Amino acid sequence: MSAEKKKICTCPSCHYRHQDPEAHEGKIVSCKKCGLRFKISFKPAGDQKKSLQKSAVMKEAVQEPTRERDGREEAGKRIEEQKVSDSAFSLTVSQHKLEAHICPRGQVPVEISLDDIKGLLAIKGIKYGVVDDTGITEYLKNRPIRKEPWKIAEGKAPEPARDAKVKYYFDTDPSKIGTLKNGGIIDFKERGEIPQVKEGDLIAEKIPGMDGTPGIDVFGNPIPAPKPKDIKLRCGKGAETSEDGLKVLANLDGRPEISAYGKLSVWSELKISGDVGLDTGHIDFAGNIDVRGSVHDGFHVKGGKLSAKEIGKAEIDIAGDVVVLGGIIGAHIKSGGNIRAIHVRASDIEALGDVVVDNELLNSRIESSGACLVKSGKILSSSISAKKGIEANEIGSDTSNPCTLVVGLDERARNEVDRIKEQITLKQEEQEKRETRVDELREESKSLDKEIGELAQVQDHAMVEQRTLKEKMEKLKKANDSKQLARAEMLMKGLDSRIGETEQSLEKLFCDQDETTEKITGFQNEIKNSEQEIKELQDEIEALSEWSRQEKGLPVVKVHRTIFSHTTIRGLHSSGTLKKNMSYVSIRETEVSDPDSGVKWKMNVSRLN
Repeated sequence: MSAEKKKICTCPSCHYRHQDPEAHEGKIVSCKKCGLRFKISFKPAGDQKKSLQKSAVMKEAVQEPTRERDGREEAGKRIEEQKVSDSAFSLTVSQHKLEAHICPRGQVPVEISLDDIKGLLAIKGIKYGVVDDTGITEYLKNRPIRKEPWKIAEGKAPEPARDAKVKYYFDTDPSKIGTLKNGGIIDFKERGEIPQVKEGDLIAEKIPGMDGTPGIDVFGNPIPAPKPKDIKLRCGKGAETSEDGLKVLANLDGRPEISAYGKLSVWSELKISGDVGLDTGHIDFAGNIDVRGSVHDGFHVKGGKLSAKEIGKAEIDIAGDVVVLGGIIGAHIKSGGNIRAIHVRASDIEALGDVVVDNELLNSRIESSGACLVKSGKILSSSISAKKGIEANEIGSDTSNPCTLVVGLDERARNEVDRIKEQITLKQEEQEKRETRVDELREESKSLDKEIGELAQVQDHAMVEQRTLKEKMEKLKKANDSKQLARAEMLMKGLDSRIGETEQSLEKLFCDQDETTEKITGFQNEIKNSEQEIKELQDEIEALSEWSRQEKGLPVVKVHRTIFSHTTIRGLHSSGTLKKNMSYVSIRETEVSDPDSGVKWKMNVSRLN
């Protein structure tokens, strides 16, 4: 028996090709791919499609029984109409579901109506911000229908939140320590008006953020509004927050300042008319230190802010800016702000702000969370890490050791965070020792309590004996029994001696107990203070880390004259060593656009404008 002959028929909706026996022509089947029920026809696809579209419009096509699909009970009633309109139009929804567009797949049959389009939208779940019936009707009337996507529905975007911000009641411009002129020259005389506050003055105020308004997408689903970014008021020395946490007040007279990462302080001022040397000794002052002379070799200066004529081989630890009218030679400087000087030689400098040098930076190590600027001078034989880039007139020479430059990375903040973590670890170890010592002292106190209790009982018994003996002695006196009285008096002396010794022992135990209690209280206070210090250090890490994340790096080296060969430049993702001298260039780490190159980042050299 010969095999039954089969032919190809095509689903008029999704165009899936079916193979059916020739004898089945005219039967109603379901598409294996999209589920549409249609009548088998072996006519050309175009004729079949046109025929089905027409029958759908006239509602003569075979429909499936009504059933729920994708949670929409009425979908089955219009499945044929939807398939027809879906074959005529494609519907796309934007990534954020705020817009829906329809676009003709080809020439749209004239039979496609408003109801067909609305049925398509209903099946797809588009229900919010839909163009009104008049607009859709006008769209369908304009023949031929444009092939460009047409926006048929638009959602409502959420209104953005208002982030919290801080309003300052003093000039926060750090350039007041000296103005940087064009060409990199620092005018240390032009400081402007220096802000001053009195105890109790308001120096900053937090303006809380506001929530945004939720939106709604084209499916009718709510779009939550983004939460506003909060900001934390941070106080250093001389400043404190109000009870509601929204204001910062000065708690002493002085100069208000803000650190690189947003900590507010008020510094009093110490003026030294001469040098920091043998006459002054080391300086440790919680305020601004104005040295009219120089800081000599071997001396330490710690404070809020420092200005000096020169700094030699000294140890400098300053919370804010360091301004030197002359040079820095052989110093180790750690600054929470900017450092500015005429020249720097053989020094080790760490700064959270910019390092600005007017003439020459020689044989030094610089680590900055800001920029390193030597615009009118040279950088020679130095290692420099600057998150916000390096700019100089010249870098290197034919005779000096090559420079190593790191840009875009915040090694200063990272190292500072590591240093603070080490401090926290040491304090926590000290805490454990204190807590152990408190436990030991409490055990000692318990032992003393026990000894005191035992001795108190002995004393009580002796005093009872003493009272009994006194009564007996009174009776013996009345009875004129001198012999027994003498013996009783001897017993009384021994009893008095024993009571006296007990009292001395008790007094010593009470003193020991008071001393132990005092030690416990002292250690508890130290533990409490240390806990507060640890919390402040943890806040410092949080503030530094957050600030470092928010401050964008600038992986660029700019040279106004010549950068010499053998200079090594490293960025966040790439590094390289110059093979030849270059002049008037900007060297920036950039992402490679060619995916086939095998390299994602490189140091790109361009002409400096």
